Amino acid sequence: MIKQKKVNTILIVLAIVLLFFAVIYQKLADQQDVLGTLQEGKPDTSRFEAIEGDYPSYKLWDAEGKFLGYAVIADASGYGGKLTMLSIVNESEALENVVILEDYETPLYLKKVVQTGLLEELKGRSVQEQFTELDGVSGATITSKAIFTAIQKGTTQIGNGQLGMNLSFNNSIKLIWQDSVAVVLLVLAVVCSIVNLNRLRPWFLVLAVLFIGFSMNYSLTYSNFVSIITGNLPLFIERPIWYVMVLGILLITLIMGRNIYCTWLCPFGAAQEGIYKSLNLFSFSPSVELRRKVSQVRWPMLWLIAIIALVFNNPGIASYEPFSVFFDGSGNKAQWIIMLIVLLMSMAQLRFWCHSFCPVGAILDLTARVKSMLRKIKKDNPVVDCPKNQDCKLCVGKSNGVNKQEKFYIAVISMVNILIIVSLFENITILR
Repeated sequence: MIKQKKVNTILIVLAIVLLFFAVIYQKLADQQDVLGTLQEGKPDTSRFEAIEGDYPSYKLWDAEGKFLGYAVIADASGYGGKLTMLSIVNESEALENVVILEDYETPLYLKKVVQTGLLEELKGRSVQEQFTELDGVSGATITSKAIFTAIQKGTTQIGNGQLGMNLSFNNSIKLIWQDSVAVVLLVLAVVCSIVNLNRLRPWFLVLAVLFIGFSMNYSLTYSNFVSIITGNLPLFIERPIWYVMVLGILLITLIMGRNIYCTWLCPFGAAQEGIYKSLNLFSFSPSVELRRKVSQVRWPMLWLIAIIALVFNNPGIASYEPFSVFFDGSGNKAQWIIMLIVLLMSMAQLRFWCHSFCPVGAILDLTARVKSMLRKIKKDNPVVDCPKNQDCKLCVGKSNGVNKQEKFYIAVISMVNILIIVSLFENITILR
């Protein structure tokens, strides 16, 4: 037992060290050659001169000394974090080209924006135009609005500093009504949980499905937590709801020692629970021991996914969950298959995805346990190993063999885990 604990400790330390080096690699990958970057927007640029401003701005010339215009690099907050745009402004005071230099968006959302031809439609527009008032792409509103905001920041600086214009840009905090509803639901859920008003929980789950799920399409995802690891967070003034729903929920979970989000507010968990209670047509109950072992597989999977996201310099790759497929109809092929399997299995097992695969649930449950761990350390209670052959709450249902039902369960679990890896590589393919 002691040797096994030492091995586990060594593996955990090694995993953390590798994750640390992956973060360093991701930071180094962010550094780019300035001329090469400018040539992405204006290929015939051979010489440039930096000009003053809050955002990196440049005057451009070709090899023959002909003035080509201005370039400015500005960023805004997208769905997954910072989104950086290169805008080229010509002497006619119009946008000649716009290029996405860096993003942390879910690849499918960004692909949807690009495929609509949005970037091409922006070319030729006057820098005096209010880009932030343009309509976003349906299904990828946050991403497209981030593009508009980054362009507006850059063109405002060029217009005022180089073209003698008097442009204004209002970047004040903006909360849409759905954001306000989500905040109210979170606060009320915390209060109801504290005073044990559990009879209201089903109503919260219904509202979570309607507002957080279908209206906002803003379920917590693993990519949110990978963004925290990399430090690529959205600006608070541009996306305050991100801080409420991600950092706020983490802090609440840590303070309360309870996972309120999964229990009261997770829209996909609520959907699974509703399916189970209304369509529980057959019994399916693998042993608690087997389910516990299956749930532990999530941790090496989460480590691997984080490494992949860092190596490819995009936390959005880590969005492999079937949430966007269920609530918005957006997802790669693997995510569609995962969703169908999960919904079918939810008829037989309560919250099938939550207990076996969900990264958010795993992270929040671990965060909730921190409080109890600190209490044990404070009381200086010794850790007692579980005596052999003694039944306890965790070991109920332990069997000497694996029956047909459990073999089927293992096969389904294995299939979904394979599909998760396939989903990641599909996201990587979209990036390329």
